[in-house]
Amino acid sequence: MKKNIFKGNILKNLFEEMKEIEKVQIETKFNLANALESLLKNKGISKSEFAAKMGKSPSEISKWMSGKHNFTIDTLMEIAHALKVDIAELLKFKPEPLIKTKVTVHRKKKDEPKKDQGLDDFEYIDE
Repeated sequence: MKKNIFKGNILKNLFEEMKEIEKVQIETKFNLANALESLLKNKGISKSEFAAKMGKSPSEISKWMSGKHNFTIDTLMEIAHALKVDIAELLKFKPEPLIKTKVTVHRKKKDEPKKDQGLDDFEYIDE
């Protein structure tokens, strides 16, 4: 029997069906993109300036920052060289899971009829 991925959290359901190594690969790509973005910010380098330093188009840098790019060791070396950092600096990030919170939605006011309640009458809690 096939799971209905449209019930509940679609992303979470898809993520749960992945192999463990696939999860690690995806998380690493996103974490690397976040680390690169933080490094640029800390050095005061805009994405446009970084693109120029790398000899790449701004759209390619945007793709890198999306977390979908599979960096080669050569590209990581070029990035480290352009930013004048050791390659290890690019890989210094605390791994963050993609799916990390459970969201619960419940009514704030239980005594009012359902039809009169708007979106403001609900709240969500990250658990």
